[in-house]
Amino acid sequence: MADRATLGPPAPAGRLGHFLPYLLGRRLRATLWPADGAARAGILLLLALTALYGAGLGFLLNHTDAMGSIKGFNELLLSVNGTLLASALLVDFLPAVRPVTRVVPEHFPVSARWNVVGAFLLDLIALRRLLILLLLLAALVVAPRQAGTTGFSLLLVLGATAFSFNLRLLLALGRWRHPLLLAHLASLGLMLWWLAHPAAPYAEALGLAMALLPWALGAAQLAWLGPYFSARFLSAAPAATAAPAGALLRRLPPEFRAYLRRTWRMLLLGLALKILMLGLARWQLANGRGIDKQYTFYLGLAGISGFTYINNNLFGFMQGLAANELLRLGLTRRVLQLYLRLVGPVVVLDGLLSVLLVLALFPRAAWPYLGLVPLYALALSGLGLWGSLYQAKPVSQAINFANANKNNSTLMGLLTVVVAAALYFLPWWWARMALALAIASSAWWPVQSVLRNDGALRRRLWRGIGA
Repeated sequence: MADRATLGPPAPAGRLGHFLPYLLGRRLRATLWPADGAARAGILLLLALTALYGAGLGFLLNHTDAMGSIKGFNELLLSVNGTLLASALLVDFLPAVRPVTRVVPEHFPVSARWNVVGAFLLDLIALRRLLILLLLLAALVVAPRQAGTTGFSLLLVLGATAFSFNLRLLLALGRWRHPLLLAHLASLGLMLWWLAHPAAPYAEALGLAMALLPWALGAAQLAWLGPYFSARFLSAAPAATAAPAGALLRRLPPEFRAYLRRTWRMLLLGLALKILMLGLARWQLANGRGIDKQYTFYLGLAGISGFTYINNNLFGFMQGLAANELLRLGLTRRVLQLYLRLVGPVVVLDGLLSVLLVLALFPRAAWPYLGLVPLYALALSGLGLWGSLYQAKPVSQAINFANANKNNSTLMGLLTVVVAAALYFLPWWWARMALALAIASSAWWPVQSVLRNDGALRRRLWRGIGA
């Protein structure tokens, strides 16, 4: 009752009135000045370090003319903007999706659209986002003559924030197939394209457009879907707040549910590593290091992490299902189908992501390397089948980032990395295709062993998964 008395009644027109300043101040105090003294000291230290880094960035901007001859300075600014963009996009999605909720309860006479506006303003107040804003504001204070550069970075961060909120609002309302979802993804693609082509003659106008486009789409979404931001429609969208074992997983077949419950953290880690490696490769390319001389590009292009962390020991991760099959029927075609049904979609999605990132971030000269994607899929899938059958291990360690390598065969992990490097660095395409086809064809032997229910392999797999 004290909170309600402090807030006072809402405005007669259905607006938030002076509810919003109170809520914003409360969120700001909870974020920057928590009750716990240790947490408060840590936050203050982070703020001080961020301000120091911002001052350093402002110092660099102040000496742009003196450093203009240094190769890669413009690329450095581009990488800073790319880092800020990625950070602003991931604030609300990692380590978990922040749900979009109403600002005031349903019985308060405040319109749904004003609740959307209030939810967006409250979403702006997140510690990681405030650190980004403090970095740019400190650079602006130190280098006021470079206000155009820091101002554009600020617009970029705010545009990414609007994109994040727009997307999560669609998810909260359960509008997975709404036309605006495609428009939001197109705006994200425009951001990535702009980062990949910084020297285009129309880069400045395009940069301004891609920073403002999420706001225009947000205004359209507010007018179109704002009235639906109420408990009646939000209750039909549990996917926004559900864990990975929520409603979406309940629609999947049992083997997919068991697989994703155990491996979703490792799959997300592989996704993050792919984006990081390809982003680093793009930065190295901008600094004059050719694609054919990099190791980060092939590490990002190949789906190495999915196999070295999970799929080289698939039956160890799927111990219950694999042991049930071995106990009831032995080695049958169903074991191979289990491998293909689980590994196949992961490999396909990994390849599609690689294609999209390369097309968005890299110039046309790098596009021929996309021919490696199906070769990686064939070769690594063949190695994964060998490892899952002959090098299976019991997954007794906790499935987390620290123990990822302990749950897989070291030998198969090394073979995966070596084969991926060989496919990338071989100078002849015919040699690459021959190597990939040879490794994929070698899976014929374990497939035949499974189909004839080989007793030695059956006992080895049983012991290997710790059944």
